Amino acid sequence: MDTSDRRVVLPALALCLLSACTAEPDARDGAATLSILTLNLHTYQQLQTEGAEESELTDEQARQRVTDYAPIFDRIAAGMEGLNPDIVCLQEVGEWAGDAADDRPFGASQSNMAQQVLSRLPDHGYETTMDWSHIGFGAWREGSAILSRYPILISDSRFVSRAENSRQDFWKSRKIPKARVGLPGIGAVDIYSVHLGWWDDPDEPFAEQFNRLLAWIAEDPGDVIVLCGDFNAPSGGPAYRMMTADSGFADLYLLANSDGMFDATIAGDADGWEGSEDGQRIDYVLIKEDSAVRVMEARRVFADTDFGQVSDHLGVFVVLEFDP
Repeated sequence: MDTSDRRVVLPALALCLLSACTAEPDARDGAATLSILTLNLHTYQQLQTEGAEESELTDEQARQRVTDYAPIFDRIAAGMEGLNPDIVCLQEVGEWAGDAADDRPFGASQSNMAQQVLSRLPDHGYETTMDWSHIGFGAWREGSAILSRYPILISDSRFVSRAENSRQDFWKSRKIPKARVGLPGIGAVDIYSVHLGWWDDPDEPFAEQFNRLLAWIAEDPGDVIVLCGDFNAPSGGPAYRMMTADSGFADLYLLANSDGMFDATIAGDADGWEGSEDGQRIDYVLIKEDSAVRVMEARRVFADTDFGQVSDHLGVFVVLEFDP
């Protein structure tokens, strides 16, 4: 994987792809930068409770899982300190379902994975917005989160599932949070922490969910649109083509790593991809092609050689430079 400082100017995406993205224009004085990390946290599934089915966990066992996860949370926090991202998008953010009994909103519980990470980052300066989609693995409220060091001007969340499936007791439902952040000198940047279904799923096909997401974006687009997360869309496949070539979004990792189309972010035995044998690249940071940015850096993180693995997904970290 090439992690050198490769700068690519958009919107000349087609030219960039044909030329293997080798152009390296000089940075301009006064340009604003934005660093983004996306990571699927895997809803407390890196550890298991011996002798207990996940759906049968007691309060005590669930809280012990949160405690036992401390080394993983420590590693995520250490990685965030090293990367120092301006924006963090998290998916499969688990929170013990038993904490819903007192009607606390998602994110208010100490069992919330995003809150566990933030608690290890004193004076972190992140504003947060998050929401949950469904009960994951029969035991955990599972959702997505956005952390921003820039002020969150507007926050929202919506189901992108079919109307009959837009409910939190259906495990294939998908609800996406949005944050509009104010970036000095650039304007309103809309961030979506995306977790979508599979291309050929009979109940919740990818194409329908992605089209609902596009329709939501079109209602009130910001100056810059960024989609981050686990798309369950293998690179090079029909879902990937729909979200890039067909929809006008640029794949920032590929722009910075011209030979990285198939750099896997999950292994072949990851949840939802059992039996796929080879690993897949399904985690992305996408931006509208007409955005006036350069890709300064894009790499996979939370891998064995980069902070250590914390999930069945690797993270993706990008640094962008906007025209002044």
